[in-house]
Amino acid sequence: MAKSNKLRRRAIQAEWQRDSSSSPGFNKYLITIREVDGSETRVPAYGRDMQDALSRLVKTERTEKLVESTERIPQFVYVLAFLGTLGVGATLSTTANNPMYFAVGAAALVLLVALYLIKTRR
Repeated sequence: MAKSNKLRRRAIQAEWQRDSSSSPGFNKYLITIREVDGSETRVPAYGRDMQDALSRLVKTERTEKLVESTERIPQFVYVLAFLGTLGVGATLSTTANNPMYFAVGAAALVLLVALYLIKTRR
């Protein structure tokens, strides 16, 4: 079986630039990334070594992608989800006489508040 090559972003070159003057033990690297369309971009990355710098770069890009997706959600959706989660959790908890429904609802509320804070902190 031949392995198929997916078109995706790849780091094709990484160069050490200098040691960090503000954070001892960290280095600056310039990473060359080949995009899906074939273009190349150079991005600075910071880390203790090259692998750490690449992982920090990937983590930062994933976080930015999450923030972009949460910014598209209108404000009223958060309010409706918050009130709906409270209502459903409380109703199921009292009718089934099982506090686990309320605990699941509270966990969902924490998730909703976290997503809202991610959206508003930017």
